[in-house]
Amino acid sequence: RKIEFPLPDRRQKRLIFSAIVSKMSVSDEVDIEDFIARPDKISGADIAAICQEAGMLAVRANRYMVLSKDFEKAYKNVITKEADVHVFYT
Repeated sequence: RKIEFPLPDRRQKRLIFSAIVSKMSVSDEVDIEDFIARPDKISGADIAAICQEAGMLAVRANRYMVLSKDFEKAYKNVITKEADVHVFYT
């Protein structure tokens, strides 16, 4: 059996981001709508990975608040890792 999970649309991305970010201490300067509006095709797992990576970057910098630069760097890390994946079997 195969189960397909389609990529989320803008509304679903907003719900996923808001559900994850609600549990985090996020600075007021962070604009989640900027990440939602980006044209990259990202899944719900990618969104969770971006938020988790942003939180880890803030912890490594010894901060209690996640800043927008943490989200930018996390977004870049997750998206570039995803682009580097090679498909050997098609």
